[in-house]
Amino acid sequence: MGSDIVLTVPAQSAYVTLARAATAAACAQADFPLDRLDDIRLAVDEACALVIADAPDGADLQVVLTVEGNHITIVVQGPSRRELPVATNTFAWTVLTALVDEVSTDVSDGSLSIRMQASGVESVAL
Repeated sequence: MGSDIVLTVPAQSAYVTLARAATAAACAQADFPLDRLDDIRLAVDEACALVIADAPDGADLQVVLTVEGNHITIVVQGPSRRELPVATNTFAWTVLTALVDEVSTDVSDGSLSIRMQASGVESVAL
């Protein structure tokens, strides 16, 4: 694929299903295994919930998916009321770090973002 998929929806929990569906479609198109696809979809759900919790009323949530080969980069972002990055000592953050290969959070120009990277390759136990 290699190009960005950009989804903008109201920052409300009712619209998170669209972000999950877009993520699942992108991962399926890139032939991610089903169990990995489920992990990534759940990570998107958690990231959206964190960004929505800090978004002001009437704000939009943006999800950017970039698939290159068997790797996906997902950025979930929206306006921030507190203008602080997501706390990394919470259960939600622990869930995110367990589901994807890399995750980071940032606040810039009043926008909170969570960036995740994951591979579609399953690890092989020796």
